[in-house]
Parts: sequence; C-alpha cells; structure tokens
Amino acid sequence: MIEVRKKAIMFFLLAIFTFGICLPTSSYSSAPKLKTYIVYDSPNRFADSFPLVNALIEHLGHFDLACQPMALQEWKPGALQDAELIVYAGLSDVTLPQGLLQEMAHARRVIWFEKNIEQMAAYLHWQDFKLEGVFNGWSFINYKRDVFIDDWINVVIAQPGQNAQVFATVKDIVASKPLAWQRDNVYYCGLLEVHPKYMITLSGLLHQFIPNQNHNHSHSHKALLRIEDVSPLVNSEAVGAVIATITKYNIPFSIGVIPVGVTKDDRYIFLHERPNLLKVLKEAQDNGASIIMHGYTHQNKYSPKTGEGYEFWNARDDKPMENDDAFTSERIEAGIEELVRCGLTPVAFEPPHYAMSEAGYKVLSRYFNIFSGQIQISDKSDRLSLSLPYVTTSTYLNGMMVIPENMGYYDGKTFLVDHMLQSSEQILEIQDGFACFFYHGYLPPDKLPSIIEGLQKQGYEFYDLRQLPILVHSPKIKIIGRDGQLRVEVDAKLQSSWGSNPVDDNMFKKIGSVHITLLLLILGIFVVIIIRLRANANKHYE
Repeated sequence: MIEVRKKAIMFFLLAIFTFGICLPTSSYSSAPKLKTYIVYDSPNRFADSFPLVNALIEHLGHFDLACQPMALQEWKPGALQDAELIVYAGLSDVTLPQGLLQEMAHARRVIWFEKNIEQMAAYLHWQDFKLEGVFNGWSFINYKRDVFIDDWINVVIAQPGQNAQVFATVKDIVASKPLAWQRDNVYYCGLLEVHPKYMITLSGLLHQFIPNQNHNHSHSHKALLRIEDVSPLVNSEAVGAVIATITKYNIPFSIGVIPVGVTKDDRYIFLHERPNLLKVLKEAQDNGASIIMHGYTHQNKYSPKTGEGYEFWNARDDKPMENDDAFTSERIEAGIEELVRCGLTPVAFEPPHYAMSEAGYKVLSRYFNIFSGQIQISDKSDRLSLSLPYVTTSTYLNGMMVIPENMGYYDGKTFLVDHMLQSSEQILEIQDGFACFFYHGYLPPDKLPSIIEGLQKQGYEFYDLRQLPILVHSPKIKIIGRDGQLRVEVDAKLQSSWGSNPVDDNMFKKIGSVHITLLLLILGIFVVIIIRLRANANKHYE
C-alpha cells in the first residue's frame, strides 16, 4: 500500500514538473511595461497632412511600453508624475511650461525629437549646450554607416556639450554635426522621419534609447510570404502551381483569401461553390499554410471589381464608407462564416489595399487580434499609410498585433525581384527586422524561387503565423490558437444550416464514380454468402 502511495506521489510530482516546464516563461519572468507618455505640440508638421505623431506611436508599439498620447494643451501639473518614460515630439516652436519641464527632468528617461530642446537644456543648466538651428542640405546620416539623406530634409542641430554621448551625425561636404545624443536622462534626435529610407536610423535609435527590460529583442530575422488575392474567381490550377512551388522549399507561408467573388454581371460566387479551388486551399492549409481573410469581396460599389477594388474605403471620393461600422461588421462576420464553412481557419485579417478608416479598425479589432499589412493612419486619405520594419502592437488599431508588409510585390513592371530584395536587405540591418512580401496567386510562379532563395541567403527564416496567440471571434464562431494548435468553435444552428461540407460532397462524387460500384459488388457477394450459409444450415437440420 505504501509503495502504491509512493508511486502516486511521484507521478503527481512528475505531472506538476512537466506542466510547469510547458508554461510560457514570459508569463512569470516578464517585467511590467514602462509607463510611457507621448507628449506632442502638433500631430503633424506645418502644412503637412501626414500624422507623424501617430506614426511614431506605432513604432513605439514594438517595445514594452504602456503608451499614453498627450497633446501639449492637455497637460496639467502632476500629469506626468508617474511617468517612467516620456517621449516628446517637438514639431512646432512653442514655449513649454516650467512645470512640464520639471516633470520631464524627474522622469527616469526622456526621448526628445527635434524642436524646443533648448528649453530643457536651460532648465537642466547645461551651460555648454548650444542650439545652432534648423538646417537642410545634408548629404548623409551617419549612424553605424552612411545613409543618403534628401537635401531638403530639415534637421535640428544642437551641440549637447562635453558631458554628452553622440550616437549619430549628419554630414555634408564641409562639416559633420551631432544628430542624436544623450546627456543626463535626455536622449535626443534632431530628426523625426518615418519614411522607409530612414527606417534604419529611427528603428536603431529607438532600440538604443528605450530600455530593453525584458531582454526580448533579437538579432534574428523573420520573413512572411503571402499569396495574395485568392478569390472564387481565380484559376485553381494557377493557385495550385504557386503553392506547389512554395511547398518545394518546405517553408511556412500564408494565403490571403477573398471568400466571395463578384462577377461583372453582379453575381456573387461563394468559395464553397468552387470545389477545385477549395481542395487546393485545404491541402495547403493541411500542409502548413496560414489563412488570412483578405476582405469579404475585395470590392464595393465605388470600385466594383473583385481583387482590384477597394472594400472598406470609398476610393472614388477618398473617404470612409458611409455607415462604416455596420458595413464593416457585416462583411467581416460573413467572411469568417464562409471561410469556416469551407473548412478554412482564418488567423489574421488584411484589408484590401490596406485601406480602412479608424472607425473600421475599431470594429475589426473586435473580431481579429492579428493584422497583416501596412496601416492607414488617417481618415483624410488612404495614401496616408505606414510601412513598419518590425512586428508591433498597434495603438491606432486598438491593440491588434501588426505583421508588417514592407517588401512590396512582384508585378514584372514597376516592382521587380531585385527591388524587393534590396528592401529586405535594408530591413536586415534593423534589430527584430521582419520582412514580408506578397505574390499574386494567379501569376506564373517562375519568379518565386529567386525571391525565396534570396531571402534565405540573406539569413531570413520564414515565419508561421499559427505560432502566434490567435483569437478570432464573431457572434457564432470562435477560433483560438497558440503554438500551431487551432481550435474552432461553431454555433450548432449555424453549422447545421450549412449542410454537408463542399469538399466532402466533391469527394463523394469521386468515390461514387470509381469506388461505389466496387463497394456494392462486395456487399452483393457478402449477401450471397449469407444466403448460402443459411441454406446449408437448413439442410443440416432437415
């Protein structure tokens, strides 16, 4: 009895130990996010509609920060007393309150961009500090290496004094001046620019300026391949050829699926009505592909062609759709249902042409927690978008995780393979850099090998989206995933309304044409054998 108890105790302890090592260590070891305020005097530069502060906040979403934006006019005494990090964007010449400067001086760390730094220097009594002014005409930014800079770009030049450490400079043919430096608790950069051309500088400095308290930044680099615009209107053999080419490399990939296609005569073609295409997609999913919901029809009344049109944006007038909330939610719910009906499990969402209003993003975040693509960061125009160099948690998208697209795509005209690989090579210089490109499913796959092999030679590892924590939630469907395991829960009434699975129907037709006859023959033989056995038994008892 004692031996049995010992074995039971040992088994219990072993189970506890096994369960313990299987738990994510980050649940226990990660430090809380830094309480961070982003203070700004203007959301954009004078006479420029690009929301530069919004773009900066999206970059900050890559780090372990609890971000709270605060317009300068919203500040009140004591508002920043609990700040662990303050980020100030100085896009206008303004006079800062002494109380604000005092709270900044007592913060653990301040990151300061561009203007008004002389006021902070005066408050901190930096006697040898000198503001030289705002200048353009520079040739290079030197941060780890020389990067060309457009000569019209304005840079704030401030000499920080002897007790500073300089991280980056700007140069012309005559002089070199400090661009980024640190003195006391202030980390300064005289240029705030989010254009991909300056991605290396901004991203590198943010990694240098922001404490990595969880030690979770990596020098490894991931890549995502996305097959694009796969709708019920595309040729299933073309899509199959693209998938077959990728499969040869034994890498994970994703497919942007449009659940419904709208024809020129305004007929709706559902994915479950295309068994051949569905078979190709199901096999790809079974072999490791992640399904991304790429809109519902990838069109609307203002741009009506599926695969080319906008869906969640009025492209004709360059503004949000009317009744935006209802329009967005109806299409997202219908799209999730159609995909799950077909046996496809969406793990992320990608708006057609990356165009969606801020209200649309809020609706979207109720259904998906992962977003694939670039971010439209203003309702003023769909051209105001942001391409990121790494994965972020988006403030603008209400907390969604953003998997960026930053390499473009191949079209044989403007966008070429060499240009795509140049982009990925630039991202390779960024810590945690994440590269992503897409390739249309209806194109010949002949250019794919050079892109895949090019990324592998650069040192990228292709990423499986299903490894992420996944939550897709609609009123009648719930999808939960982590570490490659997905669970789908469907409302019983909804599932019964679908009838049989279209793939199963198609398979039954194949079985009926080849194997049903054989099955009936075997059944007939079995019946004959039973009859003869019974006849023999009757003779035995006569």
